[in-house]
Amino acid sequence: MKNKLVKNLAIITVVLSLAIVGTACGKSNNNASANASNSNAAAGNNAAADNSASDSAATNNSSSTDNAASQADAPVVMSGVFNGINADKTIEIETGVGPLSYQISAELTDKVSKWEQGTKVKFEYKEDTITTIDKE
Repeated sequence: MKNKLVKNLAIITVVLSLAIVGTACGKSNNNASANASNSNAAAGNNAAADNSASDSAATNNSSSTDNAASQADAPVVMSGVFNGINADKTIEIETGVGPLSYQISAELTDKVSKWEQGTKVKFEYKEDTITTIDKE
């Protein structure tokens, strides 16, 4: 009975540690929170599954580091709801993580200035600047 309690406490400790690390990383490291979720699900089953999920997470992190340089130059494609243009030439789009502001060029400002608030959009961005945007 005591061994089972110790085993369960060890699993709970690992799960909580991964959850804390996953939330501390914020949105700058989305892979870490995804890996923490995978590890949390595995830890709920048994300790062996938790170890294999942790090994898998370590492998995913090392391969994502190798690909980070090549993916950093590629624009990210997202969709959301157009909320409007701000005075400082930024556009606000409601996404799955909440409202986000992006820089926008003068040409794209002219394009979206005619759109109504609440229009569903699909856009590409690099860093904090939208490169293309269209209605869905």
